[in-house]
Amino acid sequence: MTEPAKLVLRKGRPNPVSGKDHALYVLKGDATAPEIELELADDVSLPGRQASNSDPFHLKVLHFNDLHGWICDIQHQGTRPIFSRIVHKIREVRSECASTRNEGLIVLSAGDDIIGTVFDQLLSQESESVNAHPGYKLYSSAGVDATCLGNHDLDLGMDPIRNAIRQDADFPVLAANLRKPAHLSAECLPAVLYVIKGVRVGLIGLTTPAEHNLPASEDFEITQPVEVAKRLVQCLRPHCDVLIVLSHLGRSLRSGAGTVQGAGDVELASSLPHGSVDLIVGGHTHDVLNEKGMSASNIVNGIPIVQAGMLGRFLGLVDIGVGEEAAVTNARLIATDTIPVDEEFEQTYVQPLLRQVMPYFDAPLGETCRHPDLTTESVRYSFAAGESAFANFICDAIVARCRQAGIEVDLAILDSSSVRAGLPIGRQLSYGDWFNIMPFADTIWVMDIAGHQLKTLVEDNALRIDRPGSPHTERGFLHFSQALRYRIDLGFDRGSARSEDISFQGQSLDESLDDILHIACSSFIRVPAGPWEAIAGQKLGLADLDLHSLPMENTGLFLRHEIVQYITESGGLNPDSGVRRDGRLVVE
Repeated sequence: MTEPAKLVLRKGRPNPVSGKDHALYVLKGDATAPEIELELADDVSLPGRQASNSDPFHLKVLHFNDLHGWICDIQHQGTRPIFSRIVHKIREVRSECASTRNEGLIVLSAGDDIIGTVFDQLLSQESESVNAHPGYKLYSSAGVDATCLGNHDLDLGMDPIRNAIRQDADFPVLAANLRKPAHLSAECLPAVLYVIKGVRVGLIGLTTPAEHNLPASEDFEITQPVEVAKRLVQCLRPHCDVLIVLSHLGRSLRSGAGTVQGAGDVELASSLPHGSVDLIVGGHTHDVLNEKGMSASNIVNGIPIVQAGMLGRFLGLVDIGVGEEAAVTNARLIATDTIPVDEEFEQTYVQPLLRQVMPYFDAPLGETCRHPDLTTESVRYSFAAGESAFANFICDAIVARCRQAGIEVDLAILDSSSVRAGLPIGRQLSYGDWFNIMPFADTIWVMDIAGHQLKTLVEDNALRIDRPGSPHTERGFLHFSQALRYRIDLGFDRGSARSEDISFQGQSLDESLDDILHIACSSFIRVPAGPWEAIAGQKLGLADLDLHSLPMENTGLFLRHEIVQYITESGGLNPDSGVRRDGRLVVE
């Protein structure tokens, strides 16, 4: 019989900015084991229940998620503060709670704290002189009490996130379902317990197994979260007055934004004993929940679920009344634009980081030509409607950069998930401009695909194209590098559209059906198309070809970095560097 894995609760060090009324205890051990057992270290003695119905305690929870490094919105014409507004509210509520014995505050982030702005350069391996996590540094200074690990927090690899937690995080980073490598075991914890003015507040962290760049291995695996959470809830609940799950799983399997794998917060809440958790603070799917108050639709199996959008647009505030039992009494979202800027925090902490990052933002890459396909309007309205000179440029650049790195590639594919905006045409292009186009640290993968599978992929593409008069949504329409050419006959409706005259390297693709080809793509190719595929797949007869099930290898090349290098070496974006329509796709 296998002995249960021991998880030991030890004394920790709370964020010193949070106040003297916070005591922290950290849970160490492997929470993914089939059986676990909680043990208190010899020097740990937790208080009993302090609050009662006659003398209740009021715990305030301030939460945000998916900030993605949006400390402030940087534009050439100036910056707009974001995190300094959040800090203003944190400091205001903390001051209110400090003046009374029966109120306390805990500040939480539900993950994806980086990857999305040029501030990532301060942590990126592309930077040789700076190594700082801008989010964690500011969270520490603001008095954030905990965050959970988001999928994008892993985008730059294990070493950067490990170093960032060690150097910049004065708070615990949680990920109970991360079967972690040895060099992350001290940094990511399964759970913690805070004692705030005598009230015991437990936090369990969960991270999504979906949408991350790191391949599963013996040293790294993100396990399915539900069973891990069940075991931890059973162990921790007796020691907590309030138990909160800090989740980067996404709201539910039915969510339309972001891929939810295995279970979201709704499925998690449904699987736990009724009311066994007092609150789930969520992230990943960027949902705006309970904007005007706690919605009944967000209380699942007696467990309230909250989430605060993305990019710092909202700050969530939850009130939990703690008596003989704990219950959420209020939840709402505060639009951060309505909160004043904390000028002291902005000048002391944000502006120094901004001065560090502006040389990256302003770095010139080259001139852009005036091709209409480069504009943001074209990216938004016609990128998936046919051939695009912008997509041609990126696909051909991927092939060129891979080959320059000695990686064998026959073809590159691209969907709109890798391109978030267009370019300022006819003027100097800066690194910040390109970062707005490719804000995430997607890596380039190379998949092995048979010629007959490629033909299926191209034929399937005709069903995904944006059609005239049809609402646009993410369907995973693919662009190809110049080695592949074909024609789409739109037919009379989506189901009758066909791809025809498919050629590869100057001859019919039928001549290469048995060949194994090497195709370069982004790590998130077609991921956002999942919700549409689930709805339309059977009706349209979409090909049963999951790109992510094919043999794939991570090249370790960051897509954004490689395109930036190609632009720099080519002197900009122009017809000579590949910004042109060459007839590789004809739509009739």
